[in-house]
Amino acid sequence: MITVPSFIEIWAQSQADVEYLASLDALIFAGGPVSDVNGVKLTAAGVKLFACYGVTESGVPTGLFDTDDSQGPDADVKTSADWAWMTFSDRVDIRWDPQGDGTFELQYLTCPTHHPSVENLPDTKGYATSDLWEPHPIKKGLWRIVGRTDDVIVLGSAEKIVPIPQEGFLTSLPFVNGAVMFGRGKTQAGVLVELRSDAAIDLKDGKALVDFRNKIWPYVEKANTLAPSFARIFKEIILVTDLAKPMARAAKGTPMRKLILREYADEIDQLYETVEASTSSNGTDPPSSWNVEAVEEWLVKHATTINKGQEPVATVDIFDQGFDSLSATFLRNRIIGTLRSSSDANVRDAATRISQEFVFLHTTLQRLAAAVVHLVYPQKVSEEPMSSKDEILDLIAKYSADMPRFKEQGLPIKSEGAVVFLTGSTGSLGSHILAALLASPKVKKVFTLDRPGNSSVEARLQFAFESRGLPGELLQSEKLVALVGILSQHSLGLNDDNLPEIRSSVTHIIHNAWKLDFNLSVSSFQSHIAGTRALLDFSASFVNPVKLLFTSSIGAAQAWNVADGSVPEEVLPDAAVAVGTGYGSSKYVTERLLAKARENGLETISFRIGQLSGSTTTGAWNITDWVPIIIKSSITLGYLPDINGLVDWTPLDIAARTIVDTVETPGPLPAFVNLVHPRPSRWSDVFAAVNNCLGGYLHVVPFSEWLRNVEAHSANATEHDFENVPAIKLLRFFRAIEAASTANPDAPLAGGRPLYDSVKAQKVSRALSTAKPIEAEGGAGLWLRYWKQQDPKFASGV
Repeated sequence: MITVPSFIEIWAQSQADVEYLASLDALIFAGGPVSDVNGVKLTAAGVKLFACYGVTESGVPTGLFDTDDSQGPDADVKTSADWAWMTFSDRVDIRWDPQGDGTFELQYLTCPTHHPSVENLPDTKGYATSDLWEPHPIKKGLWRIVGRTDDVIVLGSAEKIVPIPQEGFLTSLPFVNGAVMFGRGKTQAGVLVELRSDAAIDLKDGKALVDFRNKIWPYVEKANTLAPSFARIFKEIILVTDLAKPMARAAKGTPMRKLILREYADEIDQLYETVEASTSSNGTDPPSSWNVEAVEEWLVKHATTINKGQEPVATVDIFDQGFDSLSATFLRNRIIGTLRSSSDANVRDAATRISQEFVFLHTTLQRLAAAVVHLVYPQKVSEEPMSSKDEILDLIAKYSADMPRFKEQGLPIKSEGAVVFLTGSTGSLGSHILAALLASPKVKKVFTLDRPGNSSVEARLQFAFESRGLPGELLQSEKLVALVGILSQHSLGLNDDNLPEIRSSVTHIIHNAWKLDFNLSVSSFQSHIAGTRALLDFSASFVNPVKLLFTSSIGAAQAWNVADGSVPEEVLPDAAVAVGTGYGSSKYVTERLLAKARENGLETISFRIGQLSGSTTTGAWNITDWVPIIIKSSITLGYLPDINGLVDWTPLDIAARTIVDTVETPGPLPAFVNLVHPRPSRWSDVFAAVNNCLGGYLHVVPFSEWLRNVEAHSANATEHDFENVPAIKLLRFFRAIEAASTANPDAPLAGGRPLYDSVKAQKVSRALSTAKPIEAEGGAGLWLRYWKQQDPKFASGV
């Protein structure tokens, strides 16, 4: 039998229907996905379920009846358990176009054995299907369709959600008729749910709506486990359809997403306005009283619901317990909404004094409770927070205590080559470091350590390389051993099979794993600092001397006084230079830990890395970074910003090569180097090169004027504004650049920043010492082409 998924979802609810389906030789579905819940249920009942895919323009290229259960369910072949996965005929030539979110668009290239009837690719003959697929995490050659490019929800943060897995799970519930996610241009996603007629509720009954959200919430939490954390749905943003406006459906029964969202646009906008205004309409009860104990208990309760049902420990940093910026926003909204709904004037007034950074400044629920009560009744709580400098010094003292002794340093690299242990290999810099290590004849072996994730580390590495244009064949190297672990755990969470070889063979550790979030306070990076200390303790158990390379940041000197000249390549003893963002402060703390370890015999080197620009070979540069955000916004505004001074941005591949050059360098290493471009370019020259690549139509205006234009668009910003002028989301950051430029008009670097010495860095790396100015590398054209690959709307015509 061949049918559409909507019928299968209905039949799966009936035992008699399931028994009949199990009697068939095959049940084939096409035109959409079958939910994982019902697919597993049917195959467990003996139904021979197969997915099929085809389009008018290119035929049906996928295999059928291609399962093999003879080798067991865990064999490296397609089994009946892989009912949702498909293989492709070797007669078609397929190009998988990475979308930057772990999915790939299927594109058919015209070849002698397969000629699509429509050819729409811009660079070669072939057909772009607009269908999105994901590779099997383990079994090579198996692919699963997850949606279409026009289904993808692009949040205001530029993160992309493929909604099909979550929607499919919710649709499989016996009381749900359909589910469509939304959230384009917003900070978080929501879902529109259509109930079956026998489960319908009165939308005018507020209590019934709250009860329904409570009923469906456990299932929503399960659906959220199928997606990245930024894609999760919160209880406040669950919307129910009106019986008078049922979901529009195609002939095959699938919801017509665009039409549905258009019909419910007003309700969706109103829901977001309600949530963003932090009203109390979600039924949030206030604390039993406004004292620290009661508020802490109340915060724990609500933090638990926000944190996927996991109850945070009140005395531990919430950002070490699963919270992120989105979670913090929701908790702040609930606090404000509850304060506003109070009949007590003091309590209501406190809501006006809660800043955007409130949760980030008080990162344990215990401290957050004290801060809330202090706002309500200032006389009740004595709040004397530690100064930023004191907090930095306290962390240095805490994590440098009882530093172990290390084996004698300075021995040359063994003749057979370096053995490297790399943490954080799937990000932009980490993947480029890994590629350079695997390509180096002077490197014998590479162990990578990455945290557990929703997909296998091999799949994440494959995506990291493909999305950045790195040679995927390097990942097949026998040099590579990809491991999963957690730095803060005993022996880094590694199993005993790998530990003996690591301890006996590793010559270099490159510590690159770090959270990039400029909103967090330094205390929220304690898990990373503690992880570094655990890595230091772990390295003390190695058989041979080892060198530890740390990817620090110029943010470690973020408060450096421009009047004091350039930042030296040496330890910075005054912690005051690191006061500012928690990210930069945490890097400074770690630098000081490594300096202490160096005194105890471990050879360390801290790379203070500056702004990284696109690769000189592929242009790869994260589209959500502040520079591409400026450029995308400028294309919409018609203005490019100009600012006095230089930029010392280093291309991504050159920065990675610099670090690998250090691995290949025999003999002693300097303790600190500033990894910045040795030949800074003028801001105006770099942006002139960008403008030329765009056709030269953008007007160049002073940075302050450009910023005023962005601010004007931020007033009553629409979804269109957030998508096309993403600089709105970074207004605080750009205002800080303007303020620093005004305060330090004679600073050599743009944005009121000092120069960084790089003599030592150039001595250890030929790649850095010979680097050409970025505008001379043809970088602008490469960047723009890469950004357009990631976002076709980025710069049309480039």
